[in-house]
Amino acid sequence: MKINAVLIAALLSISTFAAPQQAQNAPLLEKARQAYVSAQALEASLDERPENDRSRDEYLKVINAYQRVLVITPHTAYADDSLVAIARLYEETKNNAGAIKTLKFLIHEYPSSPFKDAAERDIARLSGVPPPKAGLVDNIRYWEAQNSVRVVVDVGGDVTFNQGDAKDPDRVFIDISPAKLHSTLIGKQWPVKSGLLRQIRVGQYDSSTVRVVLDVVAIARVTSFTLRDPDRLIIDVLPKPADAPRISGSQEIRGASPEKIIVPAKATNAGARSLVRSLGLKLSRVVIDAGHGGHDTGTIGKGGYAEKELVLDVARRLKDLIETELGAEVVMTRSDDSFVPLESRTAIANQQQADMFISIHANSSAVRAVRGVETYFLNFTSSREALETASRENATSERSIHELQDLVKKIMLREKVDESRELARFMNHAMAARKGSGTDRGVKQAPFVVLIGANMPSILAEVCFISNPQDEKFVKAPQNRQAIAESLFEGVRSYAESLSGTKTAKTQDKIQE
Repeated sequence: MKINAVLIAALLSISTFAAPQQAQNAPLLEKARQAYVSAQALEASLDERPENDRSRDEYLKVINAYQRVLVITPHTAYADDSLVAIARLYEETKNNAGAIKTLKFLIHEYPSSPFKDAAERDIARLSGVPPPKAGLVDNIRYWEAQNSVRVVVDVGGDVTFNQGDAKDPDRVFIDISPAKLHSTLIGKQWPVKSGLLRQIRVGQYDSSTVRVVLDVVAIARVTSFTLRDPDRLIIDVLPKPADAPRISGSQEIRGASPEKIIVPAKATNAGARSLVRSLGLKLSRVVIDAGHGGHDTGTIGKGGYAEKELVLDVARRLKDLIETELGAEVVMTRSDDSFVPLESRTAIANQQQADMFISIHANSSAVRAVRGVETYFLNFTSSREALETASRENATSERSIHELQDLVKKIMLREKVDESRELARFMNHAMAARKGSGTDRGVKQAPFVVLIGANMPSILAEVCFISNPQDEKFVKAPQNRQAIAESLFEGVRSYAESLSGTKTAKTQDKIQE
């Protein structure tokens, strides 16, 4: 007998009140959590109505609900989430001054918040400050010499260059920003028959950064400098001296000296250091779960585009980015149009001893106008909207009602909730920064069956509303699906960098342990 997802989710939310107090501030934390969930539910109700039918008083009611979270206690991870929501609501009511004031307060009071960079950009935008003009990368060429390869990147405009490297395979990347890639260079690769350099690749890394990647031989070293009239970046690939240290991490090219810098893992946004961070653990293997599949189509848009098709394509693109840019191993729960039971997906992640589990989905709403992105981590909730989303995603679960107690224990005893929440923050921040992403619906919690039992940080990302005709049309274009994958990758990369200042660990290192 299949489990009724809404019933179970409601029962799970009630069971949290029976949990023992684990810390002195637990009552305040729970009170703040309830206030935040209530504010989200209130906002969701407002979003379901046409904009013309929403009054200013109704917006202020939602703003006051989020402000109550900070009044209860400003010392929780819900605080900056609430401030971001308040700023967004002020902007929707055309109160830019209120939005700017709120964002400045967020930056001042929560300087380590993952929303800080976006808040600074939003302040500039709302203040009418034009964004920096992007340079244009319009040509790449190279020459081979007996003991070197010189690569020249033609770029116009006031840009900066940063260099970093990665292993397995060995490669050096140069990020150029703010910059745009000329359309004729999209997807370009230059095979190089050299004992120092195998291939040159280029791509639009994010909306304002062009990345040039050099697939080098292990014995090579790379130096970079700029020349003017015309503006160009000169990259020399040279033999590596026997005793020379390998450049590690990201550094400013101009005047930088190669130096390995190791930075301890950052605390979470809540100010805590989890066991993952205390032990200096890194990202080695990622499991990507493309939602639905086979007879389980997921949501089908008005134009006939199926969720299962969209998320599989995005998952494949994300896999390529993680393997290429981070050097981490990626395992897919499904790589074709096949059905995989929900309960089997985290089992695959556990069997693979993964360090991260990402389940990719597309959202749905009865209100066609609803758009945006949101990210979930596994926890209890009383939010009607979150429970409805969980009900839809849990529809194919084979769990039965007698398993309720076991499910509750698995959620309550999970040690990865804090890290999952932190991963969700980075992921949602990156998705919301994507051009055309729609409303930032924030980080939420819900009892998704696909996340239950995972032994690693795990999240469920809703990359768009495929029920929205505008979103469906957008995601049908390959370049836009690539943009979605790149935003997800940015979330993974940002989270990985928060664990430590060194590069991700090699899978081989983990196997040898």
